[in-house]
Amino acid sequence: MIESYIAIEGPIGVGKTSLAEIIADKLNTRKVLENSKKSFSRRFL
Repeated sequence: MIESYIAIEGPIGVGKTSLAEIIADKLNTRKVLENSKKSFSRRFL
């Protein structure tokens, strides 16, 4: 079986996590979220 992933990126606070939850529900799959403490974008805040 080939694994597939969907990546969602964007500015903080625009609803990326909400969108990921909706997509995971619709596709009946799990979501994998980035650890916010080690987030790439945190380096620029």
